[in-house]
Amino acid sequence: MQHTHAIITSIYLSQELADLLVRIHPEAIRDDLRQEIALTLLRLPCDKIIALNERNELIRYVIKICWLLSVSDRYMLSSRYKQKELVNAMDYLYTQMNYPEMPISLAVNAKNFINKKNKNIFEDHEARIFNRYVELGSARAVAKYYGIPLNHTVNVINKVKKELKCLLQE
Repeated sequence: MQHTHAIITSIYLSQELADLLVRIHPEAIRDDLRQEIALTLLRLPCDKIIALNERNELIRYVIKICWLLSVSDRYMLSSRYKQKELVNAMDYLYTQMNYPEMPISLAVNAKNFINKKNKNIFEDHEARIFNRYVELGSARAVAKYYGIPLNHTVNVINKVKKELKCLLQE
């Protein structure tokens, strides 16, 4: 057992692994990859590590692990990195887009219109559904939140959108 930990430590600190990790981009993933390689080796049976080391195949095995960790969708490291990369790309795109700003008076008119719906008991549910739609961002999420049919939710949201559009175009 002690011998196995010494082998894993030597691989972890080896120049071959450092040379391999230098080629991996971006740099932010290198330390995570080194840690995942160490954890993967620690999960292996001691006999297998010793056998690979005696046959001088441990470095090739580590290279294979590194490759699988960095490109395969089955491992958490690659999926975590891809998610971060996607979020960063989306953030960048949003910063590059120039959205037109809506005048505050139109926003106030829309809010007043929605609040008027709260006074009538038959239209109260429309205001609640639309406000939740604005908060959650999708009709499916609203339907799930309230436990109501998706079709009804979509119909109510579309009705309120049409009413708001007519009100704001006046």
